[in-house]
Amino acid sequence: MQNINIPRVGQIVEGNVIKVEENTLYVDLNAMTEGKIHLDNYAKPAPQTFIGLIAIGDTVKARIQKITDEPAQILLSKLPLIEEEAFLKLQEVVKNESIISASVKKVDEKGLLLEAFLPYSHLDFDLVKNKEQLRGQKLEVQLLEATKRGRFQKIIASRKKIFEQARQEAYGARLKAREDELLQIKTGDVIKGIVDKIEAYAATVKFGHVAGLLRISQVSHYRIDKLDDLLTIGQEVEVKVIKKEGNRLDLSMKALMPTPYEEYAKVHHKAETVEGVVVQKLPFGIIVELARDIRGLLHQSEFSWNPNDNYDAYVKIGETIPVAILSIDIKKEKIALSRRVLLDNPWKDVTVRRGDVIQVPITGIERNIILVNVQGADGIIKQEELSIDRVAKIDELFAIGDTVEAIVLVADKSTWTMELSIKRVKEKELRSDFEKFMELEKVDESGTNLGELFEDKFKKKK
Repeated sequence: MQNINIPRVGQIVEGNVIKVEENTLYVDLNAMTEGKIHLDNYAKPAPQTFIGLIAIGDTVKARIQKITDEPAQILLSKLPLIEEEAFLKLQEVVKNESIISASVKKVDEKGLLLEAFLPYSHLDFDLVKNKEQLRGQKLEVQLLEATKRGRFQKIIASRKKIFEQARQEAYGARLKAREDELLQIKTGDVIKGIVDKIEAYAATVKFGHVAGLLRISQVSHYRIDKLDDLLTIGQEVEVKVIKKEGNRLDLSMKALMPTPYEEYAKVHHKAETVEGVVVQKLPFGIIVELARDIRGLLHQSEFSWNPNDNYDAYVKIGETIPVAILSIDIKKEKIALSRRVLLDNPWKDVTVRRGDVIQVPITGIERNIILVNVQGADGIIKQEELSIDRVAKIDELFAIGDTVEAIVLVADKSTWTMELSIKRVKEKELRSDFEKFMELEKVDESGTNLGELFEDKFKKKK
């Protein structure tokens, strides 16, 4: 007699299919009765029908779920074996550190529920920010743990290794792209980039994978107090690479712009009369601001035709003065100015020389001198040169508007010095008369000659 197995709940059994119905399989277990498997205990999800899926004679392995006497039946299920097999596969995945794909079933407070639990601490930062949008999506994960205690399973997943590796690969790719891009950039290149960051004294400009530094001093030729007055994040700018040192790029916007001196030279030229503001006094001249950030030097030699004129003694800081442009040096950013070319040079027509006797009008009387006009230039006659006799009060003998005859003692154009003498003209006349009569050597009736008469006169002079 063939041995009959005595089945028990929980036992794993194996047998051949002896009958196939749409919703039920009958399996020979060599027991008191056959075993039955219904559709919902065959697989997940359950198939629609067994017809065409299973054939008589096929071997089926299942777990005894329930045994009844009335009616006598043994109910089987493949699901526990499927779950066990799946769990063993998960443990193999943990052991091999494999990457698997799993769907997000639920977004929980502490993590995502897939086939495993994925804590937010092991999820990409960008995905955590948008976690609500992950429901139903598939994620690649690595299983860190797959353990079982009784019916309780603990399966922990992570994306840390995945996103760190992706980050490292992306970083490496960026480095490679940056190196390739840097090789193409040379000092002097003019390129366009996007303002990526603005700080107090510099802005960062990005060109693809490469970034350069645009200092505040290189944004404009004019003074800038705040960079964000001229630049905004995301703004496209055209810059020139003024220095490349290793991976560092120094950039300039102002290198592509005309300088203030170039702009000024477009509309102003040599010999033009312009106005400027006195901004500084120096030992050798005055600094005049002609326009914004445009300054010129009014050298002391160009103050006046008169070398003795102390112009900066009465001009004030902040005062606007007219000047003429002598020269503009764009490269050196220097402008030479003159005030004297705007003035009349009274000495330009002076032709008299030392020793000339001329007629001159009196233009002024001061304490110890009288002022005269000599061919348009100012001259002086000192008190001691006014007469052979002593002069106590000048205005008793001379008046403004009188014309006097005088001899030129000094006529120096370089120092604007003109000194004359009336006395020496008179002395010359007396000496001429004396020498004339000395030739005659005539003696009067008293026995006194002319030489003796004039001798007393010259003694008084001395």
